[in-house]
Amino acid sequence: MRWTGFRLLASHQWWFSDSFDHDGPAVYELAIGGPFGGSMRIVYVGETANERARLASYGRDGSHLSDVIWWHLKQGWHLYYRATAMVSKDDALAMQNRLLAGFAYDWNLLGA
Repeated sequence: MRWTGFRLLASHQWWFSDSFDHDGPAVYELAIGGPFGGSMRIVYVGETANERARLASYGRDGSHLSDVIWWHLKQGWHLYYRATAMVSKDDALAMQNRLLAGFAYDWNLLGA
């Protein structure tokens, strides 16, 4: 497993959804942090059949996490993501489930 570095996804009213480079299955983590990545905290893990489309959906409307994302952005947090490409959606789902079994991601615990 090889993760990308963390990339800025959103800050206040700005969404950076045009820099996604993988057009296939992936596992991704969302993190909140300061404007320069300071005090970063990973808060969510997800899986997808298409990283580019999935993360762009967060950029358009926050997807199913819109309430919690907007609240954090209004508080001055910045939203970051990192991802790792997978061979298939089934592999991505299995890896996501392994991560969920080992870590308590705050936003996953919200039932979002």
